[in-house]
Amino acid sequence: MVKKSIQVECPHGLAPRPIAELVQVASKYESRIYLDTETKHVNAKSIMGMMSLQVENGQEVTVQADGGDETAAMQEIEDFLLHRIASGRA
Repeated sequence: MVKKSIQVECPHGLAPRPIAELVQVASKYESRIYLDTETKHVNAKSIMGMMSLQVENGQEVTVQADGGDETAAMQEIEDFLLHRIASGRA
């Protein structure tokens, strides 16, 4: 299992469109992938779970990936959260 804390830098936080795209990214991988906030632990492949996180700009989330492709999954999710959302490409 790999685990990493990431600070989400997005002016509007995780809005519905970026959440949908993040779920698509996570769903490409066989690994179990979860996002944690201070109060919630959700499956990153679940659109309803991800919508319930309500991540704000500057908030820290912890990403956990566990499985055969966990390293690749973590790299792509980290890239998405740090670069694609912040640049407006999500």
